[in-house]
Amino acid sequence: MKRIMTTLLAMVMMIAMLTGCGSDPVAEELEKFLNQDMVAVNAKYEELKAEMNKWDSLEDDAALIASLKGNVLPNIDESLAMLSKIDLQTEELKAIKEKYQKMLEAYKEGFQIMLSAAEAGDEAGVEASGVKIDEGIKLLDEYNKALEDLAKEKNMEVTYESK
Repeated sequence: MKRIMTTLLAMVMMIAMLTGCGSDPVAEELEKFLNQDMVAVNAKYEELKAEMNKWDSLEDDAALIASLKGNVLPNIDESLAMLSKIDLQTEELKAIKEKYQKMLEAYKEGFQIMLSAAEAGDEAGVEASGVKIDEGIKLLDEYNKALEDLAKEKNMEVTYESK
């Protein structure tokens, strides 16, 4: 009888330990995506925002052109390159990564339109580029919402630190 009780107790403990060992691949990948994979990409985005914040004090189109060519477009290209190197396994995270990529591509297209318009002295063209940039902002909102929704589903939390 004692042997049967010991065996049953051992089986219950093993089941409890195995249940605790079960992991959620989506939650694990989400944590890695946010805390490792996207750190450098997010830093590039902060640099991009800082550069655009300088635009209010630009003196002329030449300064805007220099900013776009020297900082904004290279930043976006570097961000896209970094993003392309992030290898994800779960469909949920692949979809979220794709949202961020589409946002960067919309920004790139908008800023390229802005650059062409600024080089041509076309103020209406510079204004029109805002439509594509606004699309990028909308896509960024969708990316953030998808991240937050997935985190909530996995009983995790996304926190944003402002710099």
